[in-house]
Amino acid sequence: MVAAGLKRLGVGLDDRHYFDLHAVLDIRHSAMWNAEIIGPLVAEDPRRAVTIAEGALMRLECGAACFRRYREHFGWG
Repeated sequence: MVAAGLKRLGVGLDDRHYFDLHAVLDIRHSAMWNAEIIGPLVAEDPRRAVTIAEGALMRLECGAACFRRYREHFGWG
């Protein structure tokens, strides 16, 4: 969404390269983490799932807070 938003705003390819790249890489990276790290850890001890989920939710909240701040700073709705 960030990459698409930057493109709509007319940000040039060089300046949005990081976001364009990560829009694809992060999906693959997440799949690998799930299959190679998180899945085996939870299979070994299912109690770990709660802590992992809590960490994921904290990360999402931090990301949301960051984008709320961007909106405030730049006056985007």
